Amino acid sequence: MSVKLPTNPPDAPVEKPVKGKFDPFHPEMPQIPGIHRGSSELPSEVPRAAPSEREPSVVNPRRVIQAGGIAVAVLLIGVVIFWWGGRRHGKGEAVLSDSEVPEAAVPAPALPKLNLGPQAGSNVVATVDELSKPWATKKFTFVKPVTQENIPAMAMRLPGGELWAFSLQGPFGRCDLEYVSDLEKLASQYRYNASHPMVVSPCDRAVYDPLKVGSLGGNTWARGEIVQGSGLRPPISIEVIVSGRSIIADNIE
Repeated sequence: MSVKLPTNPPDAPVEKPVKGKFDPFHPEMPQIPGIHRGSSELPSEVPRAAPSEREPSVVNPRRVIQAGGIAVAVLLIGVVIFWWGGRRHGKGEAVLSDSEVPEAAVPAPALPKLNLGPQAGSNVVATVDELSKPWATKKFTFVKPVTQENIPAMAMRLPGGELWAFSLQGPFGRCDLEYVSDLEKLASQYRYNASHPMVVSPCDRAVYDPLKVGSLGGNTWARGEIVQGSGLRPPISIEVIVSGRSIIADNIE
């Protein structure tokens, strides 16, 4: 059994697609700029708009403000970093010159050479061998050449090798001084905790340190600074010199 499909008669009119209605069998060609409908050839060159016909670029004010804010922030950060670095450098130098660097020992001022002509003399104090060891001492008598006054005195060898001689009479003649090497005696009787021998005054309980120098006023210094008590000045100094193997008292204040 065969089925015969109906066909349109030859003279039947062909339906044309309605404009605007999608026809799956007759789709419209896409509109391409520069290509005319019905032409199968592509143009060799697509015409470009003239520079004057281009649309001007639109500046976004918000982006401009954001860019300006970022630039200002970067500048401020740079200024803060520069300021902070300079401040730390300055502090580093202040902390390095005050706390980290050990303070250099200040040398004791050089004692001026005594030059009191009328009171000069030649008094043999001791030999070099007698005062060869640190804290070795020897008493002697200094005789003033003009008045022939006898002054009890003492010479000692300091730990640094220097010789020091001084009058055992107090600076104002009120009390004779003593040399004390017993540290327990210094602590108990004079209430002074010493680490080396000292010269003391039994009358006013003053303690004089042979390793320190004290001021006599102005630019004058003398050995035996007062470290405790009510003394007015260091002991009266006597200048000594070494001649051969002898130690000679040459001058006095």
